[in-house]
Amino acid sequence: MDDVGRAQAREHIELVERILEQSSRRLRVGGEFFVIWGFYSAAAILVMQLVVDRLLPQVAFWALLPLLLAAVVFSSLRGRAIARCKGRMTAVEREFFTVLWIAIGMAFLANVAGFRIFPQWGMAGLWTVATAIVLFFIGAHGNRRATFGGILQVVALLLANLVPDQAGYILAAGMLAGYGGFGLVELLASD
Repeated sequence: MDDVGRAQAREHIELVERILEQSSRRLRVGGEFFVIWGFYSAAAILVMQLVVDRLLPQVAFWALLPLLLAAVVFSSLRGRAIARCKGRMTAVEREFFTVLWIAIGMAFLANVAGFRIFPQWGMAGLWTVATAIVLFFIGAHGNRRATFGGILQVVALLLANLVPDQAGYILAAGMLAGYGGFGLVELLASD
């Protein structure tokens, strides 16, 4: 049996480390998107509920515009930064971004194109379903925190359906806790 030289052994160890890193189930990138969009979505749903309850005038929706612009700008800049290091992303992270854009893109399209079909809470419900799909996809790859976040989203949807006069408050709480909360926990996780 040939002796393996130090340099060759080091190369093998680095290769194994890269393979293990690529198969990681943890999101090292992306948690910030969940926090930003979870917060924005919760704020939008909450404003809608406050307008429906006549606690805020309809003009209050304009207050969401700076939040939306900030979320879009952040996502664009962060997305570009992530694209530059795509080779260092895990397979789950690459797949996650694909599923994220498909699910959120379809929910956005349904909200814009089907605003008469999905009035009021239907739109918020679509966002809840889309974000739950993303979380369950990540959970299917072994991330229990994502599964828990998806469950929170589904529970919020079910409760909102049972208590329609409080639907906005419930869906906003589900978005904040399930979607944004997942992102925050992922950013803080050490494993």
